[in-house]
Amino acid sequence: MNILNKILAWIKSDSSKEAFNKDYEEIDSREFEWCIIGNIVDKHFYGMDKEIRRGTKQFRPGAKVYCMPEFAGMGHEEIRVIGKPRKQDRMINIVMSSRKIKDFRVQKVFHPKIQFDIGSHMYYWQNRRSERELENLNELVIYLNTLTEEINE
Repeated sequence: MNILNKILAWIKSDSSKEAFNKDYEEIDSREFEWCIIGNIVDKHFYGMDKEIRRGTKQFRPGAKVYCMPEFAGMGHEEIRVIGKPRKQDRMINIVMSSRKIKDFRVQKVFHPKIQFDIGSHMYYWQNRRSERELENLNELVIYLNTLTEEINE
């Protein structure tokens, strides 16, 4: 119990808040962040019967999503994304199949909340300040675009 009390005291203290604010200000000091962006596919097969569906359960077709590639050991079959869902105005953060995302590309992101998420993400944290940042992201985009499974009629 003594350790829990110490941890709770540290969380409530001003030093923990200062550390968070310092990290946020450091990340926020950049004008923009590079990020992999994609759009949700229009039509795809679903289930054993190969039923055709539009968009996904969370996102409508064509919705813009910010991608955080963190499951590299699994061939990026699943990818964490941030985007606006079908019936809400707030952003959600979920893991979804990269097959349901198309048109991967690298763009500048200026939105402070998304910049903070990118800056605190492991993949971008290691690459965001290197000279090869844009090259590494473009190489990953080429691979991710090969994973898309969209029905073209």
